[in-house]
Amino acid sequence: MNKSKWLLSRFHRYMLDRDQKMHKKGTLFCILSGGLIGLALAIMMPATTTLQTQSTQWGVSFWGWMIVLASVALLASVFSFLGTKLSYTAGLGFMKNMQTIVGNKVARLPLGWFQADSAGKLSRMVTQEMISTGQTAAFFIGQLLKNASAVVVFCIATWFWNWQLGMLLTLAIPVLFLLMKISQICVGKGNSLEEPAEQEIASRVVEFAKCQGALRACHVGADYEELKDSFVNSKKQSVRGLWWSALGQVLSGMGVQMLVAGMITFVSLLGLAGDMGALETVVMIGVTLRFTTLLNDIVSSLFGMEDRRQMLNALDEVVDTAEMPSVTKTKGNPKNSDVSLNQVDFAYVKDKPVIRNISFTVPANKMFAIVGPSGCGKTTIIKLIARFYDVNGGNICIGDIDLRDFTTEDLFKQVSFVFQDVYLFNDSLKNNILMAKPDTSERELNEIADLAGVTEMIQRLPDGWNTLCGEGGRALSGGERQRVSIARALLKHAPIVLFDEATSALDAENETNIVRSIETLRKRSTLIVVAHKLETIQMADEIIVLNKEGHIAEVGSHEKLLAKNGAYKEFWDKRNASSQWKLA
Repeated sequence: MNKSKWLLSRFHRYMLDRDQKMHKKGTLFCILSGGLIGLALAIMMPATTTLQTQSTQWGVSFWGWMIVLASVALLASVFSFLGTKLSYTAGLGFMKNMQTIVGNKVARLPLGWFQADSAGKLSRMVTQEMISTGQTAAFFIGQLLKNASAVVVFCIATWFWNWQLGMLLTLAIPVLFLLMKISQICVGKGNSLEEPAEQEIASRVVEFAKCQGALRACHVGADYEELKDSFVNSKKQSVRGLWWSALGQVLSGMGVQMLVAGMITFVSLLGLAGDMGALETVVMIGVTLRFTTLLNDIVSSLFGMEDRRQMLNALDEVVDTAEMPSVTKTKGNPKNSDVSLNQVDFAYVKDKPVIRNISFTVPANKMFAIVGPSGCGKTTIIKLIARFYDVNGGNICIGDIDLRDFTTEDLFKQVSFVFQDVYLFNDSLKNNILMAKPDTSERELNEIADLAGVTEMIQRLPDGWNTLCGEGGRALSGGERQRVSIARALLKHAPIVLFDEATSALDAENETNIVRSIETLRKRSTLIVVAHKLETIQMADEIIVLNKEGHIAEVGSHEKLLAKNGAYKEFWDKRNASSQWKLA
């Protein structure tokens, strides 16, 4: 989205057709209202002349001008009411539709898009920023155009009353609006400094709240440097932004005051020269002061809109994020649950590849383990198979179908995940498992619970199946959350199951349950496991060994790889030695 475009068109992008039409109609009423306000100010000039001279002006008497003025004021009030009502209704529609658009977009974004700070940014976007941007659609745009049209009409009408004053305004107004534009740029610069810092604070606060366990374990529960640094940086950027905003305010205020001072001086000179009566002069000075409020309101509206531009930029950034290409219908049916990677290359950052030229095939109903040093791309391979990202080179197939030829829904029917970092919803234990298959019978659910070790939990927890898991599953231990995740995978009956470090940090009891579940899953699913536990690795039919450069170093069964006396043998010996360590 072009961020330099007029904000009105950018707001209409997030409105339904009926809200767009309503907003356009409301904006038109605001413009008409503003034009009538400018005309009412202009009418004060001939009306005052007729009152002072007791003669007609352009064939209309004083009371005739009063009737015209009252009619114009009444009509301006009606148009202002209609414009405000329609604009606010459209603004509310904008906020409602914006939430829908962001929600739908988030549901379609690649899973790899989501980072640790995504929750803070998105929560701020659909709460505080939503209200602020909605206020612009509902109020600032209409007020800006209303006051601008009032200024334009007043300037044009002034030519008919006094050409010198008309000339003054005609020459001064463009200069004033140039100063306002420069002021708006200065304010925008200030906001561009402040907004990212505020987003950083929001993300760090969410992180601080979610990671209290880890922070307290490191004795930084109340002294989190990253959060402190975000506040320090925010203060620094706020001061810089304030200076830019102050410069904008000074420039706009200076322009308005210079124009008003010039108008008052000119009107006073006309009065002293006798070209304008005393009453006329006093009224014109009052009209000038009222004109000043119009100019100040324009400045306020411009700055108010500029304040929201950064928020709209953040919204555009999410909505304009490229989605993975998706087909509307899966191209064929996979002949089996084989998983094959063919010369796959991938990099999170351009020119910094994580994996290079990876090729292997996992036959249906076989178990492959992936091992290697940290950072070699083990988890990346799992995420690519789940299509969290698209490969940079080569392709990945399920059966004989490229992942990119599956619809998202059909792909996730094929694949189930068991990750080390399990997220559970703040719902009952039962409902968290039933997410995988809501229509499961009680008998099947109990069988799955027995297999995954969940039955022991149910019997031990006071509320059994109805135990609330807490936000993120914090009411359960790490091992218990893993059991629930395993139960989901068992219940889903997916042809392919991906394990990522699922047994790396579990106690013996939990690990026994998970290993037993893996034994069951491998009888009916294709398993790809990233693991460090020796027992899990030995279970695999084939083991893929990656080196630190992201290449495949070795492939084979446990016995064959040990016999090669290569990278896997070195890995195995180190793991085996560490498993024998004891505290003295």
